Amino acid sequence: MFRKYNFKNFINEAIRELGFEKPTEIQEKIIPKVLAGESVIGKSQTGTGKTHAFLFPLINGLGPGPETDVLILTPTRELGFQLYEETVKITSRAPEPIDVRLYVGGADREREIERLEKSQPKIVIGTIGKINDLAVTENVLKIHTIKSVVFDEADMIFESDRLADVDGILSRVDETVQILVFSATVNQELRVFLNKYLEKIPMIDLSGREFATSSVEHVLIPVKNRDKDQLLDNLLANFHPYLALIFVNTKSRADELAGRMASAGYNVGKLTGELTSRERKQILRRIKAGQFQYVVATDLAARGIDIVGASHVINYELPPEIDYFVHRVGRAGRAGFTGISYSLYDYDDIDYLQKLRAKGLKCALMDFKGGELRKVSSRSLRPRPKPGEELHRKIPLPKKVKPGYRKKRKLEIEKHIRRLRRQRIDAIYRERAKRK
Repeated sequence: MFRKYNFKNFINEAIRELGFEKPTEIQEKIIPKVLAGESVIGKSQTGTGKTHAFLFPLINGLGPGPETDVLILTPTRELGFQLYEETVKITSRAPEPIDVRLYVGGADREREIERLEKSQPKIVIGTIGKINDLAVTENVLKIHTIKSVVFDEADMIFESDRLADVDGILSRVDETVQILVFSATVNQELRVFLNKYLEKIPMIDLSGREFATSSVEHVLIPVKNRDKDQLLDNLLANFHPYLALIFVNTKSRADELAGRMASAGYNVGKLTGELTSRERKQILRRIKAGQFQYVVATDLAARGIDIVGASHVINYELPPEIDYFVHRVGRAGRAGFTGISYSLYDYDDIDYLQKLRAKGLKCALMDFKGGELRKVSSRSLRPRPKPGEELHRKIPLPKKVKPGYRKKRKLEIEKHIRRLRRQRIDAIYRERAKRK
């Protein structure tokens, strides 16, 4: 129960209103440390309650003065909007007003500066670039008074092109500031930051050996040179989701797929990074209001945005980086619910899938038989020898070779490889011709 933390009455009211009955595992570990003013690194799967693990205790510990106490840094404006909304849900119940401000791109900069010159917010939420602009470049946001700084979705914040801005921001705060870092994965850039600033700070790692959350079932479906759009239609005909998130890798592909689905009568929305700030907020509100049954999205929606009610995730295209696979499938199976993810893969994705399985992803291989999804043998997921490797075995190199043999053998192998590639391409085009 949350009662044991002795939160202020308005926070307990917010907890009841949010429907939380007991702390999650990450909250059990993090909340006492935040309340005690300790710095900590929290690593756990998406959907485990990391956001409220720091919001409840930080709001509980706000001081009485007008100066800024808390700075929460986010990688994207969408996550910033979400954090702002969650924070206001809690602070709106306080007996005295708590000034919470959001600073992200797309807002009226001059108005923000004018307001900061008059007063400072108690809690600041913002993106790295925006906070660096207001606090370092313009020096109108006075962050030297903050007691706590939070890095949410930290692995996305500490990308190489943002490290200079992070250094600039941290140079403005006191060395004794409480630093809280939360992430589902730890990439190389984040490791550099942790080693530089947080060498002696403990990490609470609840990710365990599970590569992805256990509340989501994972299914792999081979494309096999079939029309991928038709394959998606077959898949969608097999279930009726409350909300299905369909992930692609580019804006152009999202536009194309969402347009095709809308023309086919699907109740579909679209969420990409190229939408304006106003458009994104409208889409997120409509998603939360249940106005869409399907949403085509790029990886923007996979990072930290809590889309409540996502029952299914479909990887129409596998993400280029494996860490993004974790964030995508983590959109389903949140807040105690279960979910299912479907990933469409082609021949060239076998090595990628092998890496997922090597990291511990438990998945079922399924395909359509008689219009229904059925389990099939996983032998097709075994790593296939590359043409060159196979030919090197077929054309062995003797222990003693004559002059010029190595070069001749190499040219022969390259010739075979080119032939195999042509045969594969011809087979693909023959299959496409049959479908037409």
